[in-house]
Order: sequence, then C-alpha cells, then structure tokens
Amino acid sequence: MKILVNHIVFRRTYQGLFLLLMIVIPNFALSLMTSYNSQTGLTFTNLESWGIIAINLIIFYLTYLWAKSEGLMTRFRLDLKDAKAIIWGFLTIFLMGVIGSNLMLLTHTTYHGELLRTLTTTPILPVAIGMITTAFLQEILFRKWIFTWLAPYSKTAVLVSTGLFCLFHMPTNLAYLTLYIGMGLALSMVYQKRENLSASITLHVLWNLYTLGATILVMTNPM
Repeated sequence: MKILVNHIVFRRTYQGLFLLLMIVIPNFALSLMTSYNSQTGLTFTNLESWGIIAINLIIFYLTYLWAKSEGLMTRFRLDLKDAKAIIWGFLTIFLMGVIGSNLMLLTHTTYHGELLRTLTTTPILPVAIGMITTAFLQEILFRKWIFTWLAPYSKTAVLVSTGLFCLFHMPTNLAYLTLYIGMGLALSMVYQKRENLSASITLHVLWNLYTLGATILVMTNPM
C-alpha cells in the first residue's frame, strides 16, 4: 500500500512539473524575443513570428499526446449543456471584470497592460496562438490535474484550483485579484459541473481571445 501511495504521489508530482515546464517554455520564448526587440528598437521579423508560432504548436501537440498517454485528456467533445455552461462561465468572468474595472479607479491601473505593451512590438498572430496554447495548458494543469489529485473532494478542488490559478497569474492589485479569482472560480465550476475538460478549455480560449480583441480595440481607438 505504501509503495502504491508513493507511486501515485511521484506520478502526480511529475505530471504537475511537466505541465508547468510546458507552460513556461512558450511564454519564456515570447518574453525573451519581445524584450530583445524592445531593447534594440527592432520589430518582429517574419522568421521570429513563425518561430514563436512553431514553438507553441509543437508544445501544444506534444502536451496533447502526453496528456492522452497519462489519462489526463480524451477526445475533444462539446454538447448543448457544455455550451450553456460556457456561456454562464463567460458572463461570470465578464461580470468580475466589470467589478474589477471599477476597482481600477481606486488603484489607478489599466487591465492587461503587459498585453498592451507586447502588442506594440509583437504581431497579433503569434500572440493569439500563444494565448490559445496557454489556455489549453493551464486547463490541463489547474483543472484536470488538480481535480484528479483531489478527486473525492470536489469543493476543495474548486477552491484549490481557483487559488492556485490566481496565484500563478500574480495579481499586482485589487482589480487583477478580483478578475483572476472570478476567472479561476468560473473555470473550476464549469469543469466541476460538466466534468469535461473540453468545456473549460473552450471557455478559457474564448476569454483570452476576447481579451486580445478588446486590447486591440483599445489600441486602435484610444480615448
């Protein structure tokens, strides 16, 4: 029994570390290239853009195959009930974003400042691909992995998943804290309710793309 427990703990630890590494690699590559171009005053070349896209696609595909082999993911599937849960989750995150935007009046901050700075030097396509890949990887880690580890305790899993998701994004003010708590809670509850990783992945991807679109809109139509 002790050997079995040790094996499970080792495997879960290995899975978590692997997923963290997969999340870090594409984000580090984009940050490194963006920082270099900002310091040198250069713009992204087509080769750099396609390089970032290639890294994300490779990480996405390798993680998908790995997650299937580890039993963390099955085929992608959505039904009508999943769609309703996704809509509910999106509206919940949006509401928390509205609350956060009012808190920004107190903290004198703007949402997604880092994304705004990235888009001033980085083409939209690699950023969009990166945000999709990030959503996919984070859902396997913060939803499937955590809920699998805490399988008998679904309410605890929701709280742990939400808390770790929020801490991972390192909110620097009350507005961001509100948004990421709301986002983590909505994603965790959608996963718990539907027991379908495809639903939480879809919600996360849709929100990230909405954020990207809203940021681009702000850039092109400054007040």
